[in-house]
Amino acid sequence: MRAPRIIITCGDVNGIGLRCLAGAIEQLRVESDLHLAISPTVLRSCIGLYHLPVSFYGGVWTVGSHSITVEPLDNDVNITPGMAADDASRHAIASLEFAFENVRSGTFDAVVTLPINKHALGLVGWQYPGQTEMAAAFADGEPLMVLCTRTLHVALATVHIPLRDVADALSTDAILRRIIQLHSHLRTRAGVISPRIAVLGLNPHAGEQGRIGTEDEHVIRPAIDQANQMGIDATGPVAADGFFGFGAYRNVDGVLAMYHDQGLIPLKLLAKGAGVNVTAGLSIIRTSPDHGTAYDAVNRADVDSASTCLAIEMAIEMAQRRIS
Repeated sequence: MRAPRIIITCGDVNGIGLRCLAGAIEQLRVESDLHLAISPTVLRSCIGLYHLPVSFYGGVWTVGSHSITVEPLDNDVNITPGMAADDASRHAIASLEFAFENVRSGTFDAVVTLPINKHALGLVGWQYPGQTEMAAAFADGEPLMVLCTRTLHVALATVHIPLRDVADALSTDAILRRIIQLHSHLRTRAGVISPRIAVLGLNPHAGEQGRIGTEDEHVIRPAIDQANQMGIDATGPVAADGFFGFGAYRNVDGVLAMYHDQGLIPLKLLAKGAGVNVTAGLSIIRTSPDHGTAYDAVNRADVDSASTCLAIEMAIEMAQRRIS
């Protein structure tokens, strides 16, 4: 059986992405067929400036025991480590476009996106709120943001909206769709045979039977009941503080949080810097390390590559399940 073909975007080359990539590849312990969408000239510049592995010949970058085929882009960039710049942003966009177009066509089996500066990309005409939304534009399906470790997947019912708008954005139908999406992702992509899902409540103490808001009983619980009727093992609504604080998350495979920080603060604490952002619900496979460009750390000696390594491993594993 062939190894899955993984296309990796270069992200913002003025940030820590390529340093994390090199460190991740050196740690990689699975068979791989890796490709990187980047200008060869830009990669050579980054190799020198960031002291990356120097073995780059004939369009192949060798890092440790792994070879990465460079998919050449035409853009040129004047590398300015630790700074947002228009040329780097345009190059990041070109890398994303190449990757998403070619994973959609089937040339590649999955895409791993390195960190970008969303604001900087917007200044040069990028039209998406984030890489998740761009992935969705190149694929079929409705995107579901899932942040995960090896043992826990946290999905979001709402994502990048103001906290004051969360309650109005929730509906029983929408929550049910998210539960179904998470259940499908856990089964087909994560390989969990019988997923157990916890659904968090919106209000403190999951509303205390209506004394602290009615959404938990009138909006969230009916979605859980309907999911149970469909054969999905979903429980809740559960109070988020006790669920994470006393370790109940260890008893489930997936969690559906009602809003961004409710789910991602505890997940990131548990991940200890090694979380992975997975876009579920789409016809394509996309993962990403769970951190940004970290301009302030671009020349620091102790850049942690664990999140990038796990993002690559998960992309390979999910693609392998699809093609096997």
